[in-house]
Amino acid sequence: MKFSAIALIRSGLLLIIGLSFLSCAGSHQTALEETARIPLPVFKPPQSSDLPDYIIDFNDLLEIKFFNNERFNETVRVRPDGRITLLRIGDLLVVGRTPHQVDSLITVDYENIIKDPDVTVFVREFGAPEVYVMGEVARPGAVAYKARLTATQAVAQAGGPGRQAKMRSVIIIRQDKGELVAARWDLKNIVKGDISRGDPLVMPFDIIYVPQSYISKLSEFLNTYVPTLLTPIDLTVRWFYYQELIKSSNK
Repeated sequence: MKFSAIALIRSGLLLIIGLSFLSCAGSHQTALEETARIPLPVFKPPQSSDLPDYIIDFNDLLEIKFFNNERFNETVRVRPDGRITLLRIGDLLVVGRTPHQVDSLITVDYENIIKDPDVTVFVREFGAPEVYVMGEVARPGAVAYKARLTATQAVAQAGGPGRQAKMRSVIIIRQDKGELVAARWDLKNIVKGDISRGDPLVMPFDIIYVPQSYISKLSEFLNTYVPTLLTPIDLTVRWFYYQELIKSSNK
């Protein structure tokens, strides 16, 4: 159960690798001012004990499997309130819990209904991928990713830039060919309605950082601040660190 979730997360991350910022921009490239790169560590297969358990999220599709009691089997999607509804026991809060924790809760609830319930919870589909908008925006955090989502659209979904936002120095960070890549974009005129300079497309799990002051040396920013935010770790668990990064930004 844990390895299937990690495998799907790995697949989502590998979709990012191999795509450059230039290929993801619109037909106009003049808004891209600078790029910088730092190497990521060589992939090393992690020990199973080091991998975190998957945490159930909104819109995940769960299969509840009862062995020897198939009439209670269900496939349910996590609602916007973080709950699922099961036969005979009603609503159960599952967001923020691991599949193992959920099957333990279900087992306890059904002990008064069936004899020796044997329950397993499978995550069959994961919720929509996300993009993380941080810094000087109204609502820092995750926004839903959809095809052809642009940087300014993502910022808008995060409530728009704050008063001190420097939209001339928006940073987009992603993985590409074994490196962590940051590109600085001038989006000031785009926010004002001038789309002639191009609005860059973003990819799942991108980090969009809207600073309060202009970042003049992108390489210095990348080397000084990003490694402290994204601890050099194996690619298969980097997604979980993105989640922790978003949680800390909302405090």
